[in-house]
Amino acid sequence: MKRAEPLHRYDLSNRSLFSIVSICLLGGLFLSIVTSSFPGVWGAPGGPILQTAAALGAFLLTASFASVMAKRFGYQGKLGFRLHVWLASAGSSLVIAHSLQNLGRTPALLLVLLVGLVALGLWSRTKGAHLAAITFGEKRGGFANPNFKTRERLKEIIQAKKLLLQHIEPTALESIFSPRFRHYLRTPVKTIRYKRLASLEERLTGARTGLPLSQAFWRFAHKLLAWGFIIGLLLHVLIVMFFAKYAAGGDEPYWFHFLALDF
Repeated sequence: MKRAEPLHRYDLSNRSLFSIVSICLLGGLFLSIVTSSFPGVWGAPGGPILQTAAALGAFLLTASFASVMAKRFGYQGKLGFRLHVWLASAGSSLVIAHSLQNLGRTPALLLVLLVGLVALGLWSRTKGAHLAAITFGEKRGGFANPNFKTRERLKEIIQAKKLLLQHIEPTALESIFSPRFRHYLRTPVKTIRYKRLASLEERLTGARTGLPLSQAFWRFAHKLLAWGFIIGLLLHVLIVMFFAKYAAGGDEPYWFHFLALDF
């Protein structure tokens, strides 16, 4: 019989986390300093070296965005977090190396979003985790007994969730079930309805009541920054690769591109 892998194998201490992030970011800064001394396009942000670094960095950051959904695909959540840290740190270092010479231009806003993502991610693992531990260790008013009307509504929601669960994952328990990616593919409408009911149940039980704003909404802010960065990154790639003349301010683009369109 195959022995199960110990969960602590994928643990990542705060010390390791800060070490990985610091080494990668310093590496990106070092690469930027070194390439800035290269002659001509070889040291330019869109030159062969830094454009390749940017492309690889964008790929790694996109992969890190997907890795946090490991549990949704049925994989170990701690492994997904470890991958997220490594991919995001390495990707950030390469994007920083590409961007530091162009801080005065519009794409530098992507760097601001990236710094915000890194800072918020580090906060959530340190201060945020400490606040969460305190919350789980105390009896909060947000979980007090609801009134009769709310209790009846909660009963209806739970019953509706159980009925939906018979079609989504018949062997799962409603109290601990969380939809995964395969459920959205197999029964998309029912899974979305289940997720909406779960969100409504959370609001009615007051699960976030009494929490500090930073603790209640940091995850939402992190997702918002991540989506903003991904969308901005895709727009940046689209412009420099297909509207290269516009990106070059009307001049002839010196970097590799597919089309040199202009507005």
